[in-house]
This record gives sequence, C-alpha cells and structure tokens, in this order.
Amino acid sequence: MGKLQIVTDSCCNLSHEAIDALGLEILSLAYVVNGVEHLGYVKGQKFDFEAFHKVIGSKTPASTQQATPQQARELCEPILQRGDDILYVGFSSGLSGTYDAVCVALKGLKEEYPDCEINHVDGLSATGGQGVLVELACKLRDEGKNGQEIAEYIKKAAQHIHHHFTVDDLFYLKRGGRLTAIKAIMGTALNVKPVMTVSKKGKLVPTGKAKGRKKSLEALVENTTDVDVAAYNKIWAVHANALEDANYCAELLRAKHPNCEVYVTDLEAVISTHTGPGVIAICYLGINPRAVE
Repeated sequence: MGKLQIVTDSCCNLSHEAIDALGLEILSLAYVVNGVEHLGYVKGQKFDFEAFHKVIGSKTPASTQQATPQQARELCEPILQRGDDILYVGFSSGLSGTYDAVCVALKGLKEEYPDCEINHVDGLSATGGQGVLVELACKLRDEGKNGQEIAEYIKKAAQHIHHHFTVDDLFYLKRGGRLTAIKAIMGTALNVKPVMTVSKKGKLVPTGKAKGRKKSLEALVENTTDVDVAAYNKIWAVHANALEDANYCAELLRAKHPNCEVYVTDLEAVISTHTGPGVIAICYLGINPRAVE
C-alpha cells in the first residue's frame, strides 16, 4: 500500500496555493464561450477573473462541460502506476455528471491495479462546501487515516455541509434551465432575489426570497446557524465579481460567529458560468444535517 493521494475537481474552489499546500490532484471541468472551450483549472496558471467576468457579464452565449471518464483516467492512472492509493472527493452528482464519469474511470482502473486502494465519495456539495470536505479529508490523511476511513467520514460529513446563496441576475439561472421564463421576468421586474440552498441529494433548491439585494445578503447570514466550530471553524463567503457584497456578508458573519474564520474568495469559473456575476454563497460545516429534501 502506497501513500494516499487525494483527488478532487475544479469545482472545489480551492486556491492554487491551497491546492499545492495540500498536495491535491485536480480534475478540471470546462466552460465554453462562443464555441471555445476553457478549462476552469490549469495547474500553475492563475485564473483571470476580471477578463472572465467581462465576458460572462455581457451575457455572451456560454455553457459548461463535465469531465469525461478519459480525462479522469489520464489524471488518475499515473498515481496508481507509482503505487499510491486514491481518494476522490467529487462535485455533487446532483449538479454534474462528473462524479459518475470519474467512477466509471476508477472502476476500470481498479481492475487493472488491484493492489491499490481506490475510494470515491460524492460530496453532494459545490464550491466552498466541496472545499470544506476536501480540507477535512486532507486533515484526516495527515492524521494517518486510510482512504476507506476518510471516505466513510466524508460521506457522513457531506450531509452537514450547508450552502446558502443568492444571485443578482436571474437571467443566468433561466439560461441554465433553473427558472421558467415567466418567473425570471417577474423576479427581475419586482427586484426579488432568490435565496437558495443545496438539498440532501445535492441539488439546488429555493428556500425563500428577499426584496432587494441587501435583504438577500442579510438572509444568507441569518440562515448561517449551528456552525460546527469544533470540527471546522471556517465559514466560506464565495462571490462572483461581487467583492463588496461578500465583504459585507463577511463583516456580519464575523460579528455573528466571532470564533470562526471567515474566508472570502472568488467563485470558480464553471459554476460562475451558470450563476452569472453577483452570486454570493455562504458555505460551512454544520452541527445539524441538511434539512431540505
């Protein structure tokens, strides 16, 4: 049995510095603008968020692509060839087919490398929520836990990952099929901002609405409760080209949860393509599990 290599995908929203420090391998999803494919993560290459948001914010036709089994195989096989084990912590299967694609690749690799231990967990999470799970997995790895032990823990922890988020422009959710045209038009006309979460099955679901941007941000903070400070004392405030609003939420969160670190960061490109500029997401590990089906 070799050392344990933790693998995740670019939707985990970890910075290049964190990825390097944690020794992760990253499988990148992609976004497509005007027919040109771009990877959401390229090792050693800083992402140009300013240029990205300039394009996405203009509502240029854009879509995303999940990772394929072949891409997963190309990333993972060299790990097994050197005799190391793999634990994959994946982007929610309720939001992407990437997890299933990786499982196909890992199943084939397991048959070819039977002496290596391969585990995989559907994080049922996205962005900062997935990042929490990956950081927890790395902590357990550093404590000497094996891949199976960590996988069992992360599977349970996934149901305690909470996401509270809002968007500024309903156009992007409508384009991605998340809203009907009528609801999108009404919401924009009335300046109604949806407040959403990620369900037990890892899907986006609305939990409420707020009249106006500021009220929606305050609703996110109000919904951030029962943070499991003992297990993971960091709250993520993730934003897409909305740093001022993210800092406003961070200020409220620090006052509400003085024992927590509040980490403000940019939303990675693939998810941002679906949500558009202006999204704010609060992610954390909670004491209680998700309640929304």
